[in-house]
Amino acid sequence: MKTALVTGAASRLGERIAHFLAGRNFRIVLHANRSADKARLLARDLAEKGVETHVLTADFADRTAIAHFCGELTARFGAPEVIVNNASVFEHDFPGQADPEKLAVSLSVHALAPFSIIEAAARAKKPEAAISVFNILDHKLLNLNPDYYSYTLGKSALMALTEMWRRAERPDIRVFGLLPGLMFSSGPQTEERFTADSAKIPTGRATPAEDICAAIGFFLDHPDMPAQLLPIDGGEHLLPRRRDVAFE
Repeated sequence: MKTALVTGAASRLGERIAHFLAGRNFRIVLHANRSADKARLLARDLAEKGVETHVLTADFADRTAIAHFCGELTARFGAPEVIVNNASVFEHDFPGQADPEKLAVSLSVHALAPFSIIEAAARAKKPEAAISVFNILDHKLLNLNPDYYSYTLGKSALMALTEMWRRAERPDIRVFGLLPGLMFSSGPQTEERFTADSAKIPTGRATPAEDICAAIGFFLDHPDMPAQLLPIDGGEHLLPRRRDVAFE
C-alpha cells in the first residue's frame, strides 16, 4: 500500500489534502502538533471510511523532535510515496520589530523539518521507488511585502530548498513548490474583511483549497512531468502590494 504524509494535517488546507489523498487510496499519515486532538478526530473519520490512517505528533520548532519524527516515520512506514510539507507557523512581525526566536522557529518549522523529512525519505526509499514531494509555499514569495517577516523568511528558505531539489535532477524524487494565494481568513481579518479582500484578487475570489488538491492530483497522475514551482492564486502575486492584504 502506498503511503502519503501530510504535515500540519489537522485543519484548513492540510485537512483538505488529507481527505483528497485518502480518496486516492493512500494510507495516510497525519502530522500534528498543538492540534493533535483534531488530527485524531480526522483519523477516526477517515478510518470509518475504510482508510488506514495514523497520527504522528511532533513540535517542528524542536530539532530533536524533528529527528525523532523522521526516525519513527521511516521505521514504521518506510519512505512515503507522497509527502506534503504543509506545517506552518503564521505569526505577524515586521522589520525593526522582530524577535530572533520567532525567526528560529520559522526556519525550523518551514525549512529544517521539510529538509529532514525529505532526506530521511531519500535514504529509506527502495531503489525502484519514486517519491513526489509537495512543499506548500506562499504566493507572496513572488511579490514580497514586509508583513509576517519571520514567516516569509522561513518560507523563502523552503522555496530555495525546493528549487535546489529541482535542479538536482533526481527523477525518482520530484519536489514541487505550490504557491497558494488567499484561502482562509487569518490574522486580523474578520469574515467580512476576508470577503472584501477576496474580491480584490483578479479572479474575484479566494483560492479554493480544491485547486491545490487538483494540482497535486494532476502531478501524481503524470509521473513523468518534472517538478516545478506553481502559483495557484488567481493571479494575486501579480498585484503590487506594499503591505499584506490583511493590513492594506
